[in-house]
Amino acid sequence: MEWVQEFYKEQYRITEGMADAITKFDEALVDKVESTAGVNRQLKILELGGGLGLFAVAAAKRGHDVTVIELVPSAVEKIHKLATVHDVEEKMKIIQGDFYEIDLPNDFDVVCYWDGFGVGSDDDQKLLLQRIDNWLLPSGVALIDVYTPWYWAKISGREMKIDEDSYRRYGFDPEGCRMLDTWWATDYPKVTQSLRCYSPADLTMLLSGTSLFLHSIKPGGEMDYDKWIFTENVPLERAMTFLAVLKK
Repeated sequence: MEWVQEFYKEQYRITEGMADAITKFDEALVDKVESTAGVNRQLKILELGGGLGLFAVAAAKRGHDVTVIELVPSAVEKIHKLATVHDVEEKMKIIQGDFYEIDLPNDFDVVCYWDGFGVGSDDDQKLLLQRIDNWLLPSGVALIDVYTPWYWAKISGREMKIDEDSYRRYGFDPEGCRMLDTWWATDYPKVTQSLRCYSPADLTMLLSGTSLFLHSIKPGGEMDYDKWIFTENVPLERAMTFLAVLKK
């Protein structure tokens, strides 16, 4: 997992200014958490890999207590600034570090991991799921975005221009069943993230040894890069990801 910090550092650098305000997408994620948790009250939420903090701050603005963990120091600075702008510092605990190593209490109502599950090996995912199991209350729920192998195999080789001098290319490793996401700029070297892809059946096997079970899934939509159109509601066999809802 040596690539992780360098990749996200470069990704945040390239996209700086493109994603610095809370959007309807972030609000929709908070809606999803609230509806899935099934309770009309203040929640204690843990977000893994918080990025620039848009979801975390949006959730804190709704009155929830949010702990967010992010590995990249520059991103953590952005989260602090965004929390200050929206006056939610008292509702947030912002941690810079590796969520495979950080010790946390076992009293969270919700654990979220958006758009990042699959870093490392199957054993790494099992370890993380065990940690999530420990962090959740008995009544808690985890929401995890999981990449599907069929979509990323289909679009392997797709390349796009992000801005005037930045580019992105998707690949797929069929032996490792991994989505490869490469970013580069004119004056910067290429960086690649590699995420293990899973079917719901694969994910269920990873849950062995925990008290978690796969409660439900929701296909995550499909991007048609030829027409540049995103379709939100598609069957699972066409979806680029699925949202896994895990309960005890």
